[in-house]
Amino acid sequence: MNIGHCSVTVAELWGLYHGLKLAWEHGIRWLVVEIDSLCVTELVRKPVDTDNEYTSLLQPIEEVIQRNWNIIINDVYREADFTADYLANYVLSLPLGVHHLANPPPGVTPLLYHDLYGVAYPRSVLF
Repeated sequence: MNIGHCSVTVAELWGLYHGLKLAWEHGIRWLVVEIDSLCVTELVRKPVDTDNEYTSLLQPIEEVIQRNWNIIINDVYREADFTADYLANYVLSLPLGVHHLANPPPGVTPLLYHDLYGVAYPRSVLF
């Protein structure tokens, strides 16, 4: 989804909302969601605060999560989410709006294989 200029949190929340809706519409009833934003993970794990600046996005996300399905939301390191980062950059070349891709863009295929085979990337941490 290309939503133009916004914060990373807003982009992640929109992605989560549309991803959940898409999974539900395709009949998926057991789902593990991996999000590389601890902020977003924490926002969706707790009850919606009506004074939160993200309430207008969190309420519909919570409604979808509360449907009759089994869903787990996990936080992952950004290094484990290269495919999502690639697609987020790729969609910037598309018009505004939601896009459903029938096939992965050519550059994402190697990243999908890395996910499949569990390729690990070192994470630099400064102390």
